[in-house]
Amino acid sequence: MAEHAGVSPGVVSRVVNANGSVSERTRERVLASIAELGYRPHSAARELRTRTTNTIGLVLADVANPFFSQLADHIVRHAADVGLGVLLTTTQEDPAMELKSIELLLQKRVGGVIAAPGTENAAAWRHMRETGVELTFVDRFIDRIPGIDVVGMDNEHAAHSATTALIERGHRRIALVSGPSETSTGRERIAGHRRALQEHGIDEDPGLVIELAFRPVEAETALAGIVALPQPPTALIVGNTAVSASVVTHLRSAGISVPQDLSVIVFHDAEWTALTSPPLTVVRHRLDELARHAVDMLHTRLNSPERLRRREKRLPSELVIRPSIAQVGD
Repeated sequence: MAEHAGVSPGVVSRVVNANGSVSERTRERVLASIAELGYRPHSAARELRTRTTNTIGLVLADVANPFFSQLADHIVRHAADVGLGVLLTTTQEDPAMELKSIELLLQKRVGGVIAAPGTENAAAWRHMRETGVELTFVDRFIDRIPGIDVVGMDNEHAAHSATTALIERGHRRIALVSGPSETSTGRERIAGHRRALQEHGIDEDPGLVIELAFRPVEAETALAGIVALPQPPTALIVGNTAVSASVVTHLRSAGISVPQDLSVIVFHDAEWTALTSPPLTVVRHRLDELARHAVDMLHTRLNSPERLRRREKRLPSELVIRPSIAQVGD
């Protein structure tokens, strides 16, 4: 293994045991070799004997995002109901911070982890699972890691429903602000939006699909580009929950009236969405149900890891119509 990674056995040991200083580049190379060779540093039985199965890790992107802060609250409550304590870490959508979260939870020897993973640390997540830690991905998942339980929203159907509601009100130029298509949520929401357009015979304008990182600072630039188009959209779907509030703020600053100038739908029914003028139409996620399924899946794995096949659960969302969308021409 050390030879394959081009490092010494001591370096491999420090990476495997999350103990000691190793450069980020070297750590990534060792983890990639672990994944490629299927290396198991300890047997699952030995590893599980030393783990604290009544403590789980929770790795979320950014608790400043109301979606994740509310999800965390629900997960902690449901975990307590089944006797599990929760160690929460956040990644700030930063792959290096996510890697440090993985290393921390390995050091703490948690029995399992619920995570909303990024896209760049597949080898590290795979390594964590191979050391005996049970994993459940919530909201997002990584295609390259088979066999991990997943619970999330039916994002494609949710985006399809939102787009269809606007089409039924006469809109043909509908902009979508999405998360990056490298993420499962971003990819699915873009797919649902496109499918609705195709079903209604509407040609997609690539300039109306904007992928943003999960940072509000990018929202103003994206909006400026949308409204400056020769044919600006008449409707906007914000499928990136991290930037929703910033998008609405910038619309107001730009003097764009909702829904007179632009009909607006946002993903996630944060409390503030009902307090704007006008109140915003939202795609409501059932976060309590999402959290309950995530905890139940992981709790079951901790108690019977060898008897279960991979499970995937998709939960429906609800489109809540409010005055922020209108018929074209009204």
